[in-house]
Amino acid sequence: MKSQMSDSEQKLRSQFDFSKAVRGRHSEQYAKGHTVTLLKSEPEDKYPVETGGQDSQLTEVFGKNLLIGHLIDAGLEVAEPVRDRGIDLVAYRDKEGATGFVARPIQLKAYSHESFGLDVKYKRIPDLLIAYVWNVRTPELSEVYALTYDEALDILDKKGYSKTDSWTKGGRYFVRNAGKELREYLSQHKMTPERWLEKLKAA
Repeated sequence: MKSQMSDSEQKLRSQFDFSKAVRGRHSEQYAKGHTVTLLKSEPEDKYPVETGGQDSQLTEVFGKNLLIGHLIDAGLEVAEPVRDRGIDLVAYRDKEGATGFVARPIQLKAYSHESFGLDVKYKRIPDLLIAYVWNVRTPELSEVYALTYDEALDILDKKGYSKTDSWTKGGRYFVRNAGKELREYLSQHKMTPERWLEKLKAA
């Protein structure tokens, strides 16, 4: 008879997808020796914080500056809201000769790895772009992807992540390291100066 799960185990299972886990897969390596890295704190959005002695706030600062550089290089202007209500930046076009004022709110996701995630709370913000900035601590390897909420959700559907308890019960999903298939899905959303302009015009 299966023993009842503890509260802590239930909480863990609701936050992470163990559907593809294999029991004992790393037991041999574990027996040879291992180290444990403790998380420094729990972030507001429940996504994992930086580990290995890295400062998660610095990661966000690096990511924000990389993203601003991308937007300015695309010929756009950038504004930063005074209050944090789910929008980190606003990108807009104000060049002479442009017809009308075009702007998009942006939610920044800055990572020192190649990570991807989504939170259902962002669905409520009209025209929001979610910008994923990868490898922020090695700028020469950095990449920027920008997706609407629906585009990000479509990728969750294609990968099967939207069927996990983490998404269906918790309303969020996070994967630390994107594999080959996920990178392929994201490739059409990799940003260039031309693509930033297209994203703004699509608002």
